[in-house]
Amino acid sequence: MEWKLKIYHLSFIIRKSRGFTLIELMVVLSVTAVLGTLGIAGFTTYNQVQVLQSATFDVVSVLNLAKSRSQSQIKPSALCSSSGSLEGYRVEILKPKNYTLYLRCNESGSPTDRRVDEEAKVLSSDLNFGSNVSFFFPVQTGGVQTSGQIVISGFGRSKTIIVNSLGGVSIQ
Repeated sequence: MEWKLKIYHLSFIIRKSRGFTLIELMVVLSVTAVLGTLGIAGFTTYNQVQVLQSATFDVVSVLNLAKSRSQSQIKPSALCSSSGSLEGYRVEILKPKNYTLYLRCNESGSPTDRRVDEEAKVLSSDLNFGSNVSFFFPVQTGGVQTSGQIVISGFGRSKTIIVNSLGGVSIQ
């Protein structure tokens, strides 16, 4: 009798473990769907933050390039003749998306700004500058003529680039 009970118990376990119930499958699929949705939303947010961060670093890079070229007094011969004197470099920020690096050369007593790059640089389609602003880095002072800030916004977020009077560039 005891061995019949053990056989019955074993057959019950074997019969019970042949598959999953519909409820178990629905629970697993629901949990998987929720986790997938959270993962996609997290990735989208991460991607937006990285696009904003990358654009901010690009603008900071152009500002630092203007500062370093003005301090080292690099005068490209294609943009400023040998008779002209280099006055400095200027970065111009134009709403909504453009920023450009210029060289200021004084030839025959009249200063002229010449674009260093062939084209203006452009922010990503979802980002915008807060206002028009220009920063001039003169050759002899090593700083910037007027300090200020640049606000880049998009995706419901914003980054602020601050240029101090010594030409230092920081991000907030």
